[in-house]
Amino acid sequence: MVGRLSRILSLKAGSILLLKGRATARCKGRVTILGMDVDGREVNVRHGKTLPLEAHGPATVSLSIEEGDGGYSIVDKDSSRCRVGTGIWQEVIDAIKDSKPKRIMLVGATDTGKSTLATYISNIAVAERLAVGIVDSDIGQGDIAPPACMGSCMVREQVLDLRDLKADEYYFIGRIAPAGVEDHIIRGVMHLINSLHADMVIVNTDGYVNEQGLRYKARMAEDVDADMVVMLGDIDYNRMNIFKARVVVVVRVDTSSSIQKSRGERIARRIEQYKRFLAGGREVRFRTKSKEFVMLCRRAMLMHSSMVVDDTLIIPSDMLSGMFVALAMMDRVMGFAILDRVEGSIATMITNYEGEFDTVMLSSIRLTRDMSMEHRLDLI
Repeated sequence: MVGRLSRILSLKAGSILLLKGRATARCKGRVTILGMDVDGREVNVRHGKTLPLEAHGPATVSLSIEEGDGGYSIVDKDSSRCRVGTGIWQEVIDAIKDSKPKRIMLVGATDTGKSTLATYISNIAVAERLAVGIVDSDIGQGDIAPPACMGSCMVREQVLDLRDLKADEYYFIGRIAPAGVEDHIIRGVMHLINSLHADMVIVNTDGYVNEQGLRYKARMAEDVDADMVVMLGDIDYNRMNIFKARVVVVVRVDTSSSIQKSRGERIARRIEQYKRFLAGGREVRFRTKSKEFVMLCRRAMLMHSSMVVDDTLIIPSDMLSGMFVALAMMDRVMGFAILDRVEGSIATMITNYEGEFDTVMLSSIRLTRDMSMEHRLDLI
């Protein structure tokens, strides 16, 4: 049985409480999290997430932390070593206020705080009564959509975590690593941006930032007509120059010293996302001949005991068992499922989606029936 640690902390003005989930905090006093006033509120911090609670005056915070996962520390924002809290992003906010960009791209390696910065920027924009949209293009560690998928939404109120948002539109890739599917991702980002009616769109990207990854991000910036790119963390300034011919403003900021996730935590966060989008699923059967199957925009056909993709890729039927798929209607992703089995002309899936669909979008991911483990299939 997992124990919980309870604490009541008194904070002074200028203190920053770094709270790592799983944890709950009840706040009293002038306390903000990512620009959002949380006085009198109960705050839940998810597993693997760290949030900065910033005190602007005397405050009291009651903590309940799950031992083994969560934790906390307190720092002074005026300390010369302080690299936490929203103050490290002031240059970004100043640049946004000066240049008023329409499309902002966030670029940085894994665990550099892109999602947290996206949350902060959107909260500031909401407070300014701007219509702000988010495009989450991280197919491996995304927040708005499940793994292997991208999502977009309008941000209608301030939030503490992008996972509190519900996507208005999805774009399914079917992979959880961007290398090799860069063109598909860029096409998807353009589609998602065009689905939004926003004064400002924030594009949160994946952590693929080696030389090839940065060139892919530069192509994305050009194709989506980004007018600001924010570079987080330790990225070579010379490599940053590839963006300057394509955008109006390039801003570089340091990453927070508090952000670090283990490989296990990243996997656990993906599993949580699968469960979020598949929870409460039931068995649904359908005739395979009544649906179209696609993989990365390529047509797939079920033939005998195999799935054949564009006459080149053959997927044995036993590899379909447990495959994570998207369900689409008229090319729009409507829901998600686990393809449980295919027997003759009848397929059985586990899904919580109850509407119509005409297309099954395949992936390279297999999930156990209880969604406790994921496996990557050796496909294209």
